Amino acid sequence: MNYPFYQVDVFTNTPFTGNPLAVFFDVEELSSQTMHSIAQEMNLSETIFVLPPGDLPVDFSVRIFTPEKEIPFAGHPTIGTAHILRETGKVSSGNHSIKLSMKAGIITVTQGLIDNILFMDQPLPEYLSVLDCAEKIGQVLSIPISTIKLSHYPIQIVSTGLPALLVPINSIKSLEKIVPNLSELNSFLHSLGVEMLYAFTDETINPSANIHARMFAPPLGILEDPATGSAAGAMGAYIFKHKMVSDNNNLKNIIIEQGYKMGRPSCIHVEIYHQDNEIKKIRVGGESVTVIEGFIKILAR
Repeated sequence: MNYPFYQVDVFTNTPFTGNPLAVFFDVEELSSQTMHSIAQEMNLSETIFVLPPGDLPVDFSVRIFTPEKEIPFAGHPTIGTAHILRETGKVSSGNHSIKLSMKAGIITVTQGLIDNILFMDQPLPEYLSVLDCAEKIGQVLSIPISTIKLSHYPIQIVSTGLPALLVPINSIKSLEKIVPNLSELNSFLHSLGVEMLYAFTDETINPSANIHARMFAPPLGILEDPATGSAAGAMGAYIFKHKMVSDNNNLKNIIIEQGYKMGRPSCIHVEIYHQDNEIKKIRVGGESVTVIEGFIKILAR
């Protein structure tokens, strides 16, 4: 049987940049194991399967797989799926809110002020452990401890749906020199109970950007990710908590650049809405562009 899919580059408006995503439709008959096998065959950071809503008050239910496992939430699959649902007419375009049910809960996607930018609401942040582990991180990333920017900002685990270990680095040059020891990084992340390490600096290539980042997730089968929406939400929460942006008005226009080292530059928008020193809403968004339309054939056994 043939199963239609689209490949979408997310957090970009230029084909062959950003973070690629495979979106599959008409998959109600597929087992979890077959979905996982398809994700391994696609060999992208994530593959998403769009299912009917059932009895839920949503447009669609979705399941998200990395090459290694199923995950409860991810940013670029949410944005990319909303993009292709609008483009194919499966939902209304314009200001229609798209509701997707996933294992982490119901996520809403809406259009930004610029037509092509879609934003998703993320779960409110959880600020988890602040860690004293610069020496170990230097070891697993193959960088000197002196390049880890400890004087201003902590090494901390933050989650807005999927926990990420956020590691401040002193410059883009230092970020570019990271060569992770994947087996040691995998073991280290496992010991912390997280699956992503998000290394970042406030030195940027684009003058309008706030953060330049790289993300590594060997437990998910992702050696490096060119754009990570879930971690961008956690990064926005971290920026707010540690007062990295002096003007609160700019918290509604945080820009994160990622993927440059991989040759897939990406632009992620983050909006933080807060009151009385407490975050009330986090939105992460970006543009997407469709690059492939096709089908995968699975023979009956």
